[in-house]
Amino acid sequence: MTDWDLVHRWEWFRRESWRQGFRTKIHGQGGGPARAFAELARDCDAKVLLDASCGLGRRAVVLAEKGVNILGSDISGVAVNRARELARDENAPVTFFRSAWNELPKNMPHHFDGILVTGLNLEPSWDHLGVALVGLYHALHAGGFLMFVGAAESDPPSGPADRVEKEWASKPPESVEWFERQGKVACTLVQLRTKAADYIDDRLLFVSEENGDARLESTTLRRPAYWTWKHWKDATRMAGFEHLETREYPGYGEEGGTLSINVAWKGKEGGERAAAAGGRHEDAYAD
Repeated sequence: MTDWDLVHRWEWFRRESWRQGFRTKIHGQGGGPARAFAELARDCDAKVLLDASCGLGRRAVVLAEKGVNILGSDISGVAVNRARELARDENAPVTFFRSAWNELPKNMPHHFDGILVTGLNLEPSWDHLGVALVGLYHALHAGGFLMFVGAAESDPPSGPADRVEKEWASKPPESVEWFERQGKVACTLVQLRTKAADYIDDRLLFVSEENGDARLESTTLRRPAYWTWKHWKDATRMAGFEHLETREYPGYGEEGGTLSINVAWKGKEGGERAAAAGGRHEDAYAD
C-alpha cells in the first residue's frame, strides 16, 4: 500500500519549486481533469463540488479562485493539513477534510452535485473498487456526477500485457525525479520501476540529508493495467450509477491534446441500488 503521507510530506517540502506556477499548470494550457470538471459543473449548474483526491489542495484552490464552490478530501492526513495551510496562505475559501472514498457518506459535511477522483484506476482489486464506488455514489445528490480517470470507451481492445508494455515504454526504469534543498535539509526522489504481467510498480525512494545525517524512506505506487472500459461500466452499474460515458475535451490534455475522461451519473431518482456492489465477477479481470 502506498504511504501517501510520505509522498505528500516531501511534495510539500519542495513547494517553493511549484508554488509560483501551479495555477497555470492546473487551469492554463491543457488543464486536465480540473478544467474539465469545472466546465461540466458549469454546464450542469452544479452548486457544490468535491475534489475527493485533493492531495495538497492545488486543484481545489485554483477552482475556488475561479468561483467554483468546492471542498477537498483526501485519505492522507498530511495532505489535508497542508491543503488547509495552502488555502489559508492563498486566501482561498476551501474546506478540506480527511476521508477515504468508502467513508465519505459518514465523513462528508453534506452531499455533492459533482465529485472528481483521479486515483480510482489505482484500486488494487474488484472488491476495493466496488466499495470505493459505493461510497462515492452515496456522497452524491440525485442527478449528480462522478468524474474519474480510467480506460475510455474509445480505447482499443488490448490485454493487460499490452497495456503494461505501452506504459513501460513511456519512461525509463530508473530515474531521478527531483532534487530539492531547503535550508539545512536536502532531498532527492529516485524512482525505480518494475513490471509484472498486469501491473507496474513505481518504487519511490526519498533520500534525504540533514546536518550530515542521511536517511532513506520509501514507498511503492502500483499502477494496475487490468482495468478496462467493461470493468468501469460493470463496477459503476453495480454501485448504483445509472449511466457511464467518456467525455472528450479537446485542448485539455497534455501539451494541448485531447483529454478523455469518464463520467458516471447518479439517477435523478437517487435510489438505493448499491447493496450488491463489491461482489466479485468471475471474469472481473478478464478482457
